[in-house]
Amino acid sequence: MESLAVPKSLFAFGLNYKTAPVEIREKLFLDEAEIREYLNLVKGKLTECVVLSTCNRTEIYGVSDSEDIDLRYYKNLLIELKGVKGEVRDEHFFSLISCAACQQLFNVATSIDSKIIGDSQILRQLRGAYEIAREEDLSGKIVHQLFQRAFKVGKATYTATSIHDGAASVSLAAVELANETFGSLQGRTVLVIGAGETARLTTEALISKRVGKLLVTNRTRSHAEELLSGLHIESVVETEVLDFEDFKRHLDEVDIIISSTGSDEPILYKDDFAGHAGKMLVIDIAVPRDVDDSVRENQNVLVRNIDDLHSIVDGNQEKRLMDLPKVKEMIIKEMVDFLTWYYLLPILPEYEKTGAKPSPEQKMEILKIKEFLNNNVSEIHKFAARAGNDFRDDLDSHFSLIRNLQALKSKAFGAAVV
Repeated sequence: MESLAVPKSLFAFGLNYKTAPVEIREKLFLDEAEIREYLNLVKGKLTECVVLSTCNRTEIYGVSDSEDIDLRYYKNLLIELKGVKGEVRDEHFFSLISCAACQQLFNVATSIDSKIIGDSQILRQLRGAYEIAREEDLSGKIVHQLFQRAFKVGKATYTATSIHDGAASVSLAAVELANETFGSLQGRTVLVIGAGETARLTTEALISKRVGKLLVTNRTRSHAEELLSGLHIESVVETEVLDFEDFKRHLDEVDIIISSTGSDEPILYKDDFAGHAGKMLVIDIAVPRDVDDSVRENQNVLVRNIDDLHSIVDGNQEKRLMDLPKVKEMIIKEMVDFLTWYYLLPILPEYEKTGAKPSPEQKMEILKIKEFLNNNVSEIHKFAARAGNDFRDDLDSHFSLIRNLQALKSKAFGAAVV
């Protein structure tokens, strides 16, 4: 009989807008350098790992060779990396194993787990996270298979469903909020702080609303200039790049500020608005936040952050939500395919796991095992139905399922399978 090696176990943990408020999420936001640092900390402990960090979530998808996955260790690595021990509590995290981890990633990839369903940025952000893991040599067989399927189902939602019609990313939601607040953006002066992808989407949306004047500032002026030069701007929209060191001198000219920098500290404080007499809307879509809480003390300045954007009612939301059942069906189908492949790995013969070219007899044996697993896929379905309640219980059930499949296979094939 074959020896039963410890299988590789897929798991996920992290925090998102459902589990933690923005003031907690921003403490664990990781930029690209920090993601690479975290990946290097877990090398040798995890065989595979991907870190996704956005304004609404920091989620880690890992693969372990151990039957005892100590999530506290990996959570503490994250907390210590950010220097926020004592500020982030266990209750802010979710923890998922196997089926539930797979479903979480597919929900994220299709945007149905986004704060605003139909988010047009998340799939691109997910691809970026996977690419970093690949560059750090932490994208193995399971992560590769899982994420390629996530990209596949995520892309399919664009062509086969309506959930991205009028998709409201954080950037688009911010512009909708500004438009709702003032009734119209025509003739209004808007200052965009930042020059990254979020700022690009914001400026495009502002131009589509025929904003009167568009000001852009960034610590690196050339990036702000590149942002404006890459836009299709109609002649009715006046644009200008402001030097970052001087932009605060122009605040009295501004009706709306939308800020999305990568600063570790706030860049706008109460005193910056001391002389402002007119109505101003400040939308902070940065994580960590760009606008200090003290700004709210100014009665003329209305401050909103990304956790306030749920109040926006997108005109196409009802249409997008109508296709949710269809998206969920697509996710379940892709999950079944992935999990059938995933739970096949521990019961395949060793020669198949190594990638060696099988003989004709071995090919027949593999086909029989795959047929066997398909006939017993109900075991996986039972586990998937109850997964996600308690990580420790789910981990035990995960290994119990594998042992059940191994025992069933041994009973079905006997000593012939080696």
